Amino acid sequence: MLANLVRLALAAELAAWTALAAWLRARHGWSLPATVAGVAAGAAGARLVVIAATFCIAWFARSPRAAGQRLGIAGTAVLVAGEWRAMLANNFLWLPFERLVLRADPTPAPGARVPVILVHGYFSNRGTLTGLARALDAAGIGPVFVPTLPAIVAPIEDFAAHLERIVREVTEACGQPRAILVCHSMGGLIARTYLSTHGTQRVAGLVTLGSPHHGSVLAALGAGRNGAQMRPGSAFLGMLARAEGEKGPGCATLSISTAHDNLVAPQESSRLHWARNETIHGVGHLAMLLDARVHRAVLDELARLGARPAR
Repeated sequence: MLANLVRLALAAELAAWTALAAWLRARHGWSLPATVAGVAAGAAGARLVVIAATFCIAWFARSPRAAGQRLGIAGTAVLVAGEWRAMLANNFLWLPFERLVLRADPTPAPGARVPVILVHGYFSNRGTLTGLARALDAAGIGPVFVPTLPAIVAPIEDFAAHLERIVREVTEACGQPRAILVCHSMGGLIARTYLSTHGTQRVAGLVTLGSPHHGSVLAALGAGRNGAQMRPGSAFLGMLARAEGEKGPGCATLSISTAHDNLVAPQESSRLHWARNETIHGVGHLAMLLDARVHRAVLDELARLGARPAR
């Protein structure tokens, strides 16, 4: 559903840019190559403006950073460029063409290996997790399932209900008692909501990547019930913390965050006192899904939790 909506939005955007291009050619005599280049630059530039705006907001709401996490001008340019590249890929490839950019899920079948389920975040689908899924596939981890949760702006509880069905179906079909959940962004809140309701009977461990566990100031710009639930101090976050208690859901949990997250701010929001926490820096919210450090940390945790590569 989301892929269809994104494709429609891209078609509408293309129509608008085409109309502008036609006007430029007719009014100012732009050549066809110059017009095409101008349209491409405009589409990419608009997204750069969005990225720059999110980094500015996140900087004002930032958590304290260690000396080694501070970036100079060159480092900041690399940071912004990396997130811009990830956003372009997400907007034009991962979201609208999820079935083309990422292989289909394996057919669940009884086996000796622990299944891994990747959970996407806010206004995303399985395509957003393409880079991470490919890294796990390349390492021989599997079976790795990357579902698209059938909701967009519904309450997080609705996403958690869909996740419960997926976990149950995958573990039963694979003949395994438990699966490992690896979740990006809001996906971490979806998994925690699932665990607070259904317990850890079917989950061997949880890994979250850039999840706004304590909310994000940028959620004020989001739409839908789930966007409101991710605002700092929301009733949902309070109820989730109370349901978990001081010790959390009771399964091994690793939270990986980036000190320069441009969508989760303050960035300390990604830390959980009852979990193991690892922080990287110099990379943004989407770009962390392509980062080799994140891939290594996830693979190390999967190995610790019993996921093994194929021999």
